[in-house]
Amino acid sequence: MNKNIIVGYGELLLRLTPSNHSQLIEQATSLNLSFGGSESNIISNLSNLGHNTKMITSFPDNSLGKSANRFLKSFGVNTNDIIFRNGRIGTYFIEHGESLRGSKIIYDRIDSCFSKEKVDDKVWKNVFNDSSYFILSGITPSLSKECQDNVLRSVKIAKSNKVKIVFDLNFRRNLWKEEEAFSFISKIINDVDILIGNIGSISDIFGYKYKSSNNFSELEKITQDACEFISKDFSFDLVGLTIRNQINATHNQLGGLIKVNGNYFFGKTFEMNIIDRIGGGDAFSSGIIHGLIKAYNPQKIIDFSNSCFALTQTIKDDINYFDQKDIIEFGSDNYKGYIKR
Repeated sequence: MNKNIIVGYGELLLRLTPSNHSQLIEQATSLNLSFGGSESNIISNLSNLGHNTKMITSFPDNSLGKSANRFLKSFGVNTNDIIFRNGRIGTYFIEHGESLRGSKIIYDRIDSCFSKEKVDDKVWKNVFNDSSYFILSGITPSLSKECQDNVLRSVKIAKSNKVKIVFDLNFRRNLWKEEEAFSFISKIINDVDILIGNIGSISDIFGYKYKSSNNFSELEKITQDACEFISKDFSFDLVGLTIRNQINATHNQLGGLIKVNGNYFFGKTFEMNIIDRIGGGDAFSSGIIHGLIKAYNPQKIIDFSNSCFALTQTIKDDINYFDQKDIIEFGSDNYKGYIKR
């Protein structure tokens, strides 16, 4: 059997943003509507790159739920196992930062239908029969006891079917405390094959101590040290960590590293103006998975992933709409934003 489907489990949220970019919610008289969520972003990005994907989630049985379902299907994501039920859709509001004012996210997702859904084991067993990778993040178990149970059971069934587990630490202090995150993630981390994160998430969850820096070369060294710290107690096929030097809210230096077979690989660094940083880490994750499936060598994997990470932050919304050719060209040394004619 050809196990080639990439499965994600997580909440797709309604995303609301002031129509005037960088405007405060208090100022806004209209909001742009879209959708986003860590796992669904990765799955949608991978669909854009030509992979077979499926999303396991829950939507309200109303117009918002149908719109969210169409959103995923528009990228080619298989939504056949999505559950529709009575309830509400989780929502988040984004105020985009400008200059020295940082961006702000407001969550309104308590008691969403996703957080209350218990996924039947039959669904997991059927899904993982022909799956190669399973995408999870630290956001989902922070939402409810039901979500934690779903994650624990799905990981167990996925591993029994030899499915690779991809886990993005994605710590959100607005959703749970550090000790809660550590307690739960400790239950699954030994089953994780590919770990994604950054120095902040490793620090928050596992207690890694570091001195912050505004020097990018120093940040690369700190990130490598964080990777060594997490690798002492746990074994992974690959660790991928993003690196961000935030000069201000809209001017960043971006990069990343991967560790494979004990060796470190650093990709190209991008210094650039940021349009929308939400979804950048998800683009990085999708770049790693794409590179693994395409059997890229490690250096090509991190170069491609860094390009995904940077390029998606040049456009609005959570999804990386660019194809493989665009991403590779963006990472080339002669790419300076010239007009294509």
